[in-house]
Amino acid sequence: MNNSNKRLDGKVAIITGAGSGIGMATAKCFDEQGAKLIVNDIDESKLGRLFSELEDKEKHVMIAGDVSEESTSRELADVAIDQFGRIDVLVNNAGIHYIKDITDVTPEDFDECVGINLKSMFLCAKAVIPHMQKQKQGSIINLGSISSFVGQEMMGKSTFLYNVTKAGAVQMARSLATRYAADGIRANAVCPGATKTGQITEEHTGDVISLEDFWVGAGESSPMKRHGDPSEIANAILFLASDEASFVTGASLAVDGGYLAQ
Repeated sequence: MNNSNKRLDGKVAIITGAGSGIGMATAKCFDEQGAKLIVNDIDESKLGRLFSELEDKEKHVMIAGDVSEESTSRELADVAIDQFGRIDVLVNNAGIHYIKDITDVTPEDFDECVGINLKSMFLCAKAVIPHMQKQKQGSIINLGSISSFVGQEMMGKSTFLYNVTKAGAVQMARSLATRYAADGIRANAVCPGATKTGQITEEHTGDVISLEDFWVGAGESSPMKRHGDPSEIANAILFLASDEASFVTGASLAVDGGYLAQ
């Protein structure tokens, strides 16, 4: 167990989709807890804003790029090894929301959503696992969702494609957990409920409900009668990344205000 007051002191973490929402909150949390970071987002300007808010900038590296492309996932792993000599944590957070009935989804839509939400997790895990095997240590955390478990809908339309990718994120974590436990690698999924990020916009809600009323209703759907904050999801990710979760693998940690318990 790490005796430092900082729970990730000395650890090297890759975080995808770190430019906003849960990814940004996780990067800030990990920074505060002593980690050295490789932060990624497809939007370089968002990464710049994140970097301006980190405490220990000289310890971190930002890499803009699309993690659904293998060249980017390889670069994240290569830079981590070149700069810091190891990879302790991978947070597979990059993702998009998708609201459309199956009859309206095109093959191009399908490929885009699966690429960003699921293929990126496969590519990043593929890139880091050989290094974690050499270390005999590592933690992989996939961002799932309550949509991993239920056939969720929003504003009268299906989120089936998003649901499918998030179910895949959970199953990938389970499969990696059982395969690589003997190598000291843990793999888990964090499954948020309604969490107020920028993923849902007026473009999604405008013709049905105001964005403000959407978040009120989303909060009311859970027993705690409120939506989550990205920092609350980041704290769950922190636990799974830390040595405190040394006997936790293959788990799906719901951080949803009790939504799935209903």
